[in-house]
Amino acid sequence: MLPISVLVTVACGACTSAVHRPPQPLATSLQELAPHGDGDHFVYVWKQGLGGGSVRAGIQVEHMTSLDNGEFDVTLSEDGVIVGHTRFRDDGHTLLLLSESLGRGLRLSYDPPLPQLQTPLYAAQFHSAATATISTVAEGRQLDTLQVTQLVETTAARNVRSRLGDYAHAVQVRTLRTLQFPDGPVELSSTAVLVPSIGEVRSEGAATGAAPLVRELACATIGGRAIGNCQTLREQVEKLERAGSTDIH
Repeated sequence: MLPISVLVTVACGACTSAVHRPPQPLATSLQELAPHGDGDHFVYVWKQGLGGGSVRAGIQVEHMTSLDNGEFDVTLSEDGVIVGHTRFRDDGHTLLLLSESLGRGLRLSYDPPLPQLQTPLYAAQFHSAATATISTVAEGRQLDTLQVTQLVETTAARNVRSRLGDYAHAVQVRTLRTLQFPDGPVELSSTAVLVPSIGEVRSEGAATGAAPLVRELACATIGGRAIGNCQTLREQVEKLERAGSTDIH
C-alpha cells in the first residue's frame, strides 16, 4: 500500500489539474450563435398580457440587411407594419449595438457602441456604459443626450424545448439596459435563449411600466435554409389569444 503522504500528493496533483483546466466556451462564433447574414429572416409569434386575463398576440418579423464595415440593420415589423430599426456591428470578436428605435419616431445612438455578445463566449457578466443621443428618425434632428448603463449575463441553457425542436446546448443571454432620463430611469430588460445555427428561439422583454412581451421563433430563413413552418402563423396567434396566458412555451 502506498504511504499516506504519497496518496495525498497524487490526489492534490489531480485537484490542481482540474482547478486550472480552462473553462469551455459557450460559443466561438458570433455568426453561428446569432446569425445575421444579408437577407436572413426570422418570424416570431408573440403574446403580452394586458391585465384582467386579457391578452394580445401577433407576429413579428426581423429582416437582416448587410451594410459596410461589418454593420447590419435589423428591420422589425409587427403584423406587416415596420415598427423600428436596430443597427449592429460585428467586428469579428464582439457584436456591438450602434443604435435602436425608441418608439416609431425616435432613435437612440450609442457612443461608444454597447457590446451585446463577444467570442469566445463564456458564462459571465459584463458591464458597459455609453452616452445615448436621442434624435428624430425622419429629420435626424438631435433632441437630447442621456447616460446609459448595461449589464449582460450569459449562461448555458440546457435541454431547451421549443416549437422548432429540442436542443441540448444553447445559451441564455440576460440584458438589462438602463436609460437615465431627467424624470427618472427607464429599464429595458430581455432574456433570450440562443441556439447555435438558429439564433434566438425564445425571449421575454419588458420596459419600465410595460407588461413583459414573450415571443418564440416560428420559422426562419438563414443562409438560404428554411427552418420551421410559416404556413400556420395566424392559427398560432389565435391559439395564443384563446389560451389567456403569456406562456407560449
